[in-house]
Amino acid sequence: MTGRPHIKPLIAAVACLATATFMSCYQNTAFFRYLPVNVKGWEKADRLEFCVPSVTAGGYYVEEIGVRTCRDYPYRQLSLCIQQKVISTTGQQTAREKKDTIVVDVYDEEGRVEGRGINLKQHLVPFKSLKLNPGDSIVMHISHAMQRLSVEGISDVGVKVTRQYAD
Repeated sequence: MTGRPHIKPLIAAVACLATATFMSCYQNTAFFRYLPVNVKGWEKADRLEFCVPSVTAGGYYVEEIGVRTCRDYPYRQLSLCIQQKVISTTGQQTAREKKDTIVVDVYDEEGRVEGRGINLKQHLVPFKSLKLNPGDSIVMHISHAMQRLSVEGISDVGVKVTRQYAD
């Protein structure tokens, strides 16, 4: 017999464990999508629409807003206006609407870029925590809330909705 026969089952077990761990990170993700923005200038009137499909499992969900910036982004922070409507299919409640503004730190106070990445920096910011019933869906509109009409240096904006726990 050549080599060590007990190594193959060990490698297979480690591979299965790694795959299961990786998949469990995304198991509770109900929605995760980025939409492109004109990096040369995101116009104030350009609203991005995210349609989160009906959730199958009720529970408490966390929403995060993602922004990808490039080196051309000229400001320390980015303000975003978020309009959100939670639509219930149960008929027991009407749509819940909210309008909020969030601030994304692109650079820290010393001028060092925040976020992760090499060419593009990705910033993921907690937004809301909300209770959803089975069948509820979300429609979200995002636009920038900066003073300038056009803001350059932003390549993508995204939304992530993750189920944290059941009722």
